[in-house]
Amino acid sequence: VVTLDENKLCQQARMVFLSAGDGPMVAHQAAESLKGQAPTLEAIRAAAEIAASEDIDPGSDIHATAEFRRHLANVLARRALEQAFERAADNK
Repeated sequence: VVTLDENKLCQQARMVFLSAGDGPMVAHQAAESLKGQAPTLEAIRAAAEIAASEDIDPGSDIHATAEFRRHLANVLARRALEQAFERAADNK
């Protein structure tokens, strides 16, 4: 979820990953990195990378390795953030 201010900069962001570990994982650092940022691809990619590398701690099991789960989290976070920024812009 992304909220934009009157200048269309990120005022607030919330990201939660499900099925990446034992329970829901909140991406606090990634969300914080977006505050005050314009919705650029660079900002979105950086936040997705932070989420996948620093905010979540996935385990490996018979279904997927931790490395694959991190990769998938990065890709899905990027897609979700692009969509969230579009929705937030449409609501302004």
